[in-house]
Amino acid sequence: MGRKKKRKSNNNLKNLGLGALIATLGIFGYLNYVDGNLNFKLPSMDILYKHKNEARIEEPIIPQEPIQKPKEKETIAEKSLPKVKVYFIGHNNDKTVYRTVYRVNDTKTSNIEYAVKCLLQGPTQYERNMGVYSEIPPTKLLSVTETSTKVIINVSDSFGNGGGADSLYKRMYQLIKTVNNNTEKAVYLKINGQLVETLGGEGLMLKQPLDGSSLDD
Repeated sequence: MGRKKKRKSNNNLKNLGLGALIATLGIFGYLNYVDGNLNFKLPSMDILYKHKNEARIEEPIIPQEPIQKPKEKETIAEKSLPKVKVYFIGHNNDKTVYRTVYRVNDTKTSNIEYAVKCLLQGPTQYERNMGVYSEIPPTKLLSVTETSTKVIINVSDSFGNGGGADSLYKRMYQLIKTVNNNTEKAVYLKINGQLVETLGGEGLMLKQPLDGSSLDD
């Protein structure tokens, strides 16, 4: 008798489970019954891979430009001041890239002169923390002479010291990109008052005025 009651109890549980399953399917069918058709769909692959995609999307990506320390609010005075672009160097996916940073020109100097000064000063601590650096060694800006058609930048001889050909190329491109993005005038580079034809011990040939073809052979 005990065994029969146990079997009967198991059968009742099975019947209850089957009944619950049928009821669930009935409700699901009713909710998916649209315009006379059973609109049954399998789970989307987007849902199946949701967590994998979210992990990929949330990987930190450093933007190419600009690199700027976030601040709460820009003052009205700062909004009215001109901004210059300065180019440093960084890495993205194991590739060397030129990184743009902005500087507010709150001085009485021209944008081109201020941009070159900022370039020679190098990146800020915040920018260095973001992986930004400069190939330009400590260099003094001796003078900036502007006319209606051209700009002459005169720097100390340390600009061409140290590093190999790769470093010389990079520092020149930093300078070229910076000056070309802050003036439409022709820009010439002098070192200690002498117009540059070759740079550094590697003898890097330089065509003037400074533009995208200045370092072409």
